[in-house]
Amino acid sequence: MEALILWGACLFAVAGLLLRPWQLPEALWTSLAAITLPLAGVIAWPDVGRAIASGKEVYLFLLGMMLLSEVARQEKLFDWLAAFALSRARSSGQRLFLIIFAVAIVTTAFLSNDATIILLTPPVIAVASKARIDPYPSLLACAVVANAASFLLPISNPANLVLYGGAPPGLVPWLGRFLVPSCMAIGISFVMLFWMMRQRIKVEFDQSEPLPELDATARFSALALFVITLLLTLVSFMHGSLGWATAAGGVALYAVITLRRRQSPLPGLSEISWSVFPLVASLFVLVAAVEQSGVIALLVRLILACGHGTEAVMVTGFGMAILSNIINNLPSGLMAAQLAPMLSSHGSAFQDALLIGVDLGPNMTLSGSLATVLWLIILRKHDLEMSYGRFMRFGMALTVPALIAALLVLMI
Repeated sequence: MEALILWGACLFAVAGLLLRPWQLPEALWTSLAAITLPLAGVIAWPDVGRAIASGKEVYLFLLGMMLLSEVARQEKLFDWLAAFALSRARSSGQRLFLIIFAVAIVTTAFLSNDATIILLTPPVIAVASKARIDPYPSLLACAVVANAASFLLPISNPANLVLYGGAPPGLVPWLGRFLVPSCMAIGISFVMLFWMMRQRIKVEFDQSEPLPELDATARFSALALFVITLLLTLVSFMHGSLGWATAAGGVALYAVITLRRRQSPLPGLSEISWSVFPLVASLFVLVAAVEQSGVIALLVRLILACGHGTEAVMVTGFGMAILSNIINNLPSGLMAAQLAPMLSSHGSAFQDALLIGVDLGPNMTLSGSLATVLWLIILRKHDLEMSYGRFMRFGMALTVPALIAALLVLMI
């Protein structure tokens, strides 16, 4: 009976996360599923508390990144960047696509994949409208890069902190393990997307819009964001707490900008998705219950049954990628965090393959990551559509070769 309740709760949570019945917040469904487990005796209340507390670093990181993103949104820094891309493109659709792809890489690397979607997608839509060109090539670039570049640095994806229990490897070990696979994934994704969009970006457009001026506070915000990202990189290099550092940077910058603008902090704070905290906390509880059921240990045995070479690493990476597209990479990342310690004794390539599957794999479908779900919501707000099947055709063509290449590099 306990197993039935556990898997019923997990199915309920995943369905609520992906489908959002009656447009109610995702956190409501995952929280209801999580609270059912201790009430039914599937998991003890102390274990619930420990599971929630284990996500402290992730909560702090999310808080900091959301505050930094809100500052960038309020100061219209990415509206300026999009306008700058339009002016530098010199009327060339191909050049505009390339610049936006590059901006998305930098944004994802230093502000996380969700920030790329939230901050860059609306300005890209506005720029395409002004230039009277097809917005979809540049929009797809935002969505693809948000996942493909999300393991370039430890701070590029909250899932990176989740998988390493809030304590990812330092910057140098991280780059040693993930720089080449990440560059392979980004490069192949670019080549494939450029090829598929080649006719649609081979356009010329009128470039008559002047570059908007940034006031003194906006320029200060841009400089402060740059300094904070450098400091976060230094913290990563020194094996410090990325959660605390990101939260401190976000709170400090938001407070300073609010004081400089002499405005209430409440309107900006109301724009932050606070529901993400109960959402993530409830997922920690669900995965803790799954681990206690013995399923994680079974998955480890199945992976190791494939051996310890390239085949096993491929199975690990692709298995996690497929799972991420079925249940979203938030819960799959938490499952990977439970798998990682059990596999790490058999070689670091297994743990690295788990992370690549969780980060890159979601490019296959619209439901694979929170970033692509947010991207779709933004498109619909602007009366733009992207069907599940259409995105999947692009996603599979991009992701399968990128994932193969990234996983193969791990074995070199």
